[in-house]
Amino acid sequence: MLDFKFSSPILKDLNRRGFIYQVTDPEALDKLFQSGEEITFYVGFDPTAKSLHVGHLLWIRLITKLQKLGIKAIIICGGATSKIGDPTWKDKERVMLDYSTVLENIEAITAKLKKLVKFDNCENPVRLLNNDDWISKINYMEFLRDYGPLFSVNKMLTMDSVSTRLERQQHLSFLEFNYMLLQAYDFLYLFENYNCQIQIGGADQWSNMISGVDLIRRKTGKIGIGMSMPLLTNADGKKMGKTESGAVWMDENLMSPFDFWQYWRNVDDRDVTKLLKLFTDIDVDEIEKFDSLIGTKEMNEKKIVLADSITSMVHPEVDLNAIHNTASGIFHGSESAIDSLETFNISRGTRIDKALVITGLATSQTSARRLIDGKGVKIDSKVVEIYDLPITSDCLISVGKKKFAKVNVS
Repeated sequence: MLDFKFSSPILKDLNRRGFIYQVTDPEALDKLFQSGEEITFYVGFDPTAKSLHVGHLLWIRLITKLQKLGIKAIIICGGATSKIGDPTWKDKERVMLDYSTVLENIEAITAKLKKLVKFDNCENPVRLLNNDDWISKINYMEFLRDYGPLFSVNKMLTMDSVSTRLERQQHLSFLEFNYMLLQAYDFLYLFENYNCQIQIGGADQWSNMISGVDLIRRKTGKIGIGMSMPLLTNADGKKMGKTESGAVWMDENLMSPFDFWQYWRNVDDRDVTKLLKLFTDIDVDEIEKFDSLIGTKEMNEKKIVLADSITSMVHPEVDLNAIHNTASGIFHGSESAIDSLETFNISRGTRIDKALVITGLATSQTSARRLIDGKGVKIDSKVVEIYDLPITSDCLISVGKKKFAKVNVS
């Protein structure tokens, strides 16, 4: 938690829970929240995939939290900016998406957002916009004339997202360089047309957010505020949301609610209090006492609370009791629970190191072999000791105590 001296109770709570990482003007933000004026903020999602992932969870949680407090929220689906690709912290240029793919992604993401956020039938509905509706109408020559003089190339080159690529002598195209201008223009457009005073985004968006704040000041003489949230990382400093089988998606078609629940149930003990502050409404003073439970059985109970809270947020229709019964049944070898697992069909004689990749229990044969070397792989409760062990009959493969896959041999 950063040492922001907020007076606003809302900001104090957000800061203490770990939502706030950087603010362009903390005093102005605090003053706004105490003014009694209507407050509007926006968060942008670029539809570069067909599903939201764990990295978006913090944004969803903050949107719903502030919505309940009467603060106006705008979600931007970046139909325009996703055509270019954000260079922020990337080692190489994004793969260019054709607009038909962008539209498919927007449709899929919007459908999920409507399950997570209240856009209608409530006192304070969130507004959903697509920035292609205004950016596609920009005349390039007019944009250069009206806004080009307001951006400093010198300053843009010092932005971490740009300077890092240049220092590594990695390609940074002019197309990507314009992303910063378009995101800044988004903030100005919303500021002028929707009285949106605040942009909120991940810490890796900070450079772009500063550009938007600067553009508002230069164009209008008024104050816009940028607020970044920390990236969701684990106790080892690595980004959360990665498993042996890939990303942790919020779309049930890409990751089952059970596997999603299992991911949070299995987080490191050291991450539990931080995540409980962010994703539950439990009193912060109470949560901070849980640090003393690290390494104990009681911490497993807190992990279940965490997994239940996040899963019900992302999959509101899910039956948590059924998930609990399945998890308990698998752990104790219940046949009905095992039957509920996803089944993978493989050819008779498939090697175990290949089967681990097919089932998603390992990302590659190399990682599969490391798991086998560590005695962490079992077939029907028997430890696997050789890489090329052929699978000749239907079985249950497990990695550790918490990852399972059912295999049918044909």
